[in-house]
Amino acid sequence: MTLVLILIAILLVLGLLLFLLCAFIVNQLVMRETLPLPKFIEKLLTGAGNPDHYQTDREKAEKNFDSISSETIEMKTRDGEFLSAILFKPILPNGKTIIACHGARSSGRGEFCFFAPDFLDKGYTILMPDHRGCGQSGGDHMGYGTHESRDLMLWIQFARKNFPYDTIYLLGVSMGAATVLMLSDKGDVLPIAGIIADCSYTSAWDEFAYQLKASFHLPPFPLLPLCDLINRRKNGYSFKEASPISHVRHANIPILFLHGERDDFVPVYMQELLFDACASEKYRLTIPEAVHARSYYTNPELYTKAVEAFIRQTTRFSTEKKNISEEVYD
Repeated sequence: MTLVLILIAILLVLGLLLFLLCAFIVNQLVMRETLPLPKFIEKLLTGAGNPDHYQTDREKAEKNFDSISSETIEMKTRDGEFLSAILFKPILPNGKTIIACHGARSSGRGEFCFFAPDFLDKGYTILMPDHRGCGQSGGDHMGYGTHESRDLMLWIQFARKNFPYDTIYLLGVSMGAATVLMLSDKGDVLPIAGIIADCSYTSAWDEFAYQLKASFHLPPFPLLPLCDLINRRKNGYSFKEASPISHVRHANIPILFLHGERDDFVPVYMQELLFDACASEKYRLTIPEAVHARSYYTNPELYTKAVEAFIRQTTRFSTEKKNISEEVYD
C-alpha cells in the first residue's frame, strides 16, 4: 500500500512538472511578456542565427526608416483592442498599395526597415500594421495568424477607403505570411489582387512540432497537445486553427511563395507543401543562401524582381470590390 502511494505521489509530481513545463512553453511561444531564456537553451533553438553584419545593417536601416515621413494610424477592433500601423505615402504614387505584415515578436518597423524605403521610392503606398501582442498595438498574446487575419481585414478596409483606386497587395513574413495566407480563400469578398507569402509555416501546430524535434529532439506528444490545451483555455484558440495550408487549398487569390534556401526555422519543405496545396494561380521562388525571414536582406535585387514581376502579372482588380462586408469580419 505504501509503495502504491509513493508511485501515485511520484506520478502527481511528474504530472505537475509536465504541466508547469507546458505552461512555460506556451508563455514563451504566445504571450507578449516572456521570461528570459538561459543561453544554453537559446543556442539549441534551430534557426536562431543571423547573417554576418545583419544587426549593424539593421540599426542603420532603422535610422533611415525613422527619418522618412510617415503617419501613425490607430484604430480599435470590435472587441475593444487597440491597433496601430505605420503608413508611408510616396511622392509619386504608382496606384498600388502593399499591406505588409510582420512576423512573431517583431513590428512593421523591425521587419520592413530594409524593404519599405526601397518600395516607397518605387511609388508604392505601404501600410504596416503592428499585430496584437506586438509593437505599438495592444494585446497580451499572439495568434499565429488567427486573430491577426481578422484584424487584417480592418486594415484592408482602411486601405480601400483611403486609397479607393489603388490595387491592393498583401505581403507577409513568417507569422505575417501565415496571416495573409489565411485570407487567400476570400477573393470573392476581399479587394486583393495578390498575396506575397515570405517563409510561412503550414500551420502553427506543424511548426511547433518541428521545433520540438529539430531543436530539442523531443516528440510532439504529450507536450504539444497539453500546450495546445493550455493555450485554448488561456487565449481562446488552438494551434491547429492557425493553419495557412487549410486556406490555400481553397485559395482564389494569386499567391507568390517566397522562402530562404537555408531557412531551418520554418523549413523549406513547408513552402513546397503550401505551393502544392494551393488552388489558385501560384508562383514560387527560393532565395539562395537566405535564412529565416532574411530573404530580402540577403538578395534584395532578386526579391524585388520577383515581387514586381508577380505584381505586373496579377494587376487584375475588380473595382466592384470597394469594401469588405460586415459579415466577413464576423
